[in-house]
Amino acid sequence: MKSKGIVSWIFPLLATGVIAVGRVYDERLFYFGMNISLIISSCFIIYSLLFLASIKNVRLFPTKRIFYLFLSILIVSPLFWGFYNVTEYGLYKYINFIFLIVPLLIVLSEKFSYSDVLRLFQVLFWFITFLSIAGLSIVSTTSGRLSAFGGGPIVFSRWMLIGVTILLFLKLFKSNKIKWIFIFLFFILSLASGSRGPVFAFLFTISVYLLLNFQRVIVKLIGGVVLVLTVFLLVGNELNFNDFGKADRLATKDSTSKNVRLKFAKRSLDLIVAYPFGVGIGNWQEYCNKTKPYHLLKHQYPHNLVLEVFAELGLIGGVLLLLVILKSLYLTYFRMTTIPNANGIYSLLFYLQIFLFINSCFSGNLNDARFLFVVIAISLTKEPLIKENNA
Repeated sequence: MKSKGIVSWIFPLLATGVIAVGRVYDERLFYFGMNISLIISSCFIIYSLLFLASIKNVRLFPTKRIFYLFLSILIVSPLFWGFYNVTEYGLYKYINFIFLIVPLLIVLSEKFSYSDVLRLFQVLFWFITFLSIAGLSIVSTTSGRLSAFGGGPIVFSRWMLIGVTILLFLKLFKSNKIKWIFIFLFFILSLASGSRGPVFAFLFTISVYLLLNFQRVIVKLIGGVVLVLTVFLLVGNELNFNDFGKADRLATKDSTSKNVRLKFAKRSLDLIVAYPFGVGIGNWQEYCNKTKPYHLLKHQYPHNLVLEVFAELGLIGGVLLLLVILKSLYLTYFRMTTIPNANGIYSLLFYLQIFLFINSCFSGNLNDARFLFVVIAISLTKEPLIKENNA
């Protein structure tokens, strides 16, 4: 491989590390006396500054203007702390997003081409494969919920289903057999994590795909259903998912998680009504408890990206977020249906946006939704992502 080729892989590798870890410093990632997250984030910040310095002009259009306006509100959000409190949690959330995610989003939307995007998804796929191997080692030795390298079971399940989505729309292997082996592995491991949210989001995304492509996939759909039913009729009695990780949680009628999230939603709406201009990043818990001091919350965020942004950045920030998501989805869908030789990139971006957005409505916070913003930023490149002749 030529030196130029090696250099072209450095940023996708660092970007994958940032997307995976999402923190400048993560105390959980100490290996061999070194903090891996600090090494990755330091190298990424230096490298991204070089990319940002090389941007001669910003190529704007309406959707990207809204996206950058939303990021600008995030950047100046410490002004809220002048009127409200600043928490350690909020400070770290701000630092992680501003110093890692914002530069990444700008570089992706301004500098990335088709080949760069393809490299990034290839590196992401191999990272997910690495996670799956770690997951297999865990599920073979314990019946607990799957997690790996500091991430919880929801994060693990989401990564596995991102891997499935990448394989469904990008041709990473010449052999379809290898592709479907990986798809099966990733999907089974996502079930083994016992996390309902990512699985529901994935099934919703697949439903959207079937709805938009019904005539084209109806024969394959019927064949797939027949195959699955045949397998279960032949070996169903031999299968015992109760012994496979925590897959049994997917069928357990436990409404605790649903009730907690409904309570979070109600408390968030109360907070938005009380503070329509927002309370500042990281202050959701504190001001929810101030509005109802007789019913205190232990959680630091509402496990819903939209409610979190509306509560912490106010109505303006929340409306901008919704506009960014909706307009980006429309732009990606338009390019997906009108650009013939994009080789699945826009299909992947469109369905990933749906999957990640639905996920963000069930779990995680602003920083945890970083991959959703990454996919949006890639979708907002000025020039269409079309395979170059030499790619």
